[in-house]
Amino acid sequence: MKRYFPPADAAGGWKHAGNADEVRELAGLEPDVLALAEREQEWEFGGDAWAISIVRHGVLAAEFRTYNVLDASRFDMWSVTKSFTSLAFGMLIGDDPDASKIGLDSLVYEYIPEGYPLTDGRKSRVTVGHLLSMTGGFIGGIRGVSFGTPTRLGEGLYEYAIGRTANRYGYDAGRLIGEPGAQWEYSDPGFSHLSLVFSRVAGMEIDDFLNERLFKKIGVPPVAWTRAGGGDLLGPHPVPHTGLLLAARELARVGYLLMNDGAWEGEQVVPKWWIEKATKPSQEFNRDYGYGFWSNAVGGLWQELPRDAFAMMGFRGNRCWVVPSLDLVVARTGTGPALIDDRYFPGRIIDALL
Repeated sequence: MKRYFPPADAAGGWKHAGNADEVRELAGLEPDVLALAEREQEWEFGGDAWAISIVRHGVLAAEFRTYNVLDASRFDMWSVTKSFTSLAFGMLIGDDPDASKIGLDSLVYEYIPEGYPLTDGRKSRVTVGHLLSMTGGFIGGIRGVSFGTPTRLGEGLYEYAIGRTANRYGYDAGRLIGEPGAQWEYSDPGFSHLSLVFSRVAGMEIDDFLNERLFKKIGVPPVAWTRAGGGDLLGPHPVPHTGLLLAARELARVGYLLMNDGAWEGEQVVPKWWIEKATKPSQEFNRDYGYGFWSNAVGGLWQELPRDAFAMMGFRGNRCWVVPSLDLVVARTGTGPALIDDRYFPGRIIDALL
């Protein structure tokens, strides 16, 4: 049977399960269990604004949302943005199979002349793969820099990333905390380098690239993506670790694309090999992390979900769980809560499987 792909929302959008019988027959989900999951979300997080889209077998089986959210309401994805930066790099590398321009082993500072003289000699050994896998040696969340990017007025995000200035909290990313490739540290300053690298290699910005090469292909209107810098500062470039705005239905389309090995209506939008690589463990220090994606391959994230499950994960409850073996995508966007139980909610949707 030919795989179904939804047209753009302006042309009709997702195929809906319109009633309880269709939820059961088309999506293979029990509507009463889904209704309970919706009520639990409302009870616990009703004070925030959020939307959830659940897609199974290509059918929009259920949607939950707070009263103040519309179908097309877009939210800042926070660190879900990192997964899109990963997809952009996978596509860029896929365009250059001989790695003559860019590859995972490419040395980052060869593309960032503004970074010289290096603030730490070890930076000369940092690769694109190190940054995407969070093993670049840059300061990050384990050291307390959970939101280590914001800078003081008149000082730039990218200047902070390459070590020219501290951020507004006094953290300095100029000196590495370890040898590149020798430890895992979830680092926004490290990830920030990727926007500088991408623009130099591709000759265009990540947001423009993905709008043309990804979002347009799968029926998502041009996205908004926060840019930083400009004027006397480096940039402006899209912030590669936060600032992408999407609606839940749109995020679900991306999850559905990934679940279909990066193909949409017969066109290979994202290289299949990159999805397979990015959503599996990328290093030995944190086996739950791939290249900009979180992976359940070793069962460390969600015991309730199959080992092939993976996710895009961001602050304030922004998530997209993808479970290929169950033909299931669950997308959540919103303003909160700040923290969400990543074990309980996906497990609740699994409980609805018939």
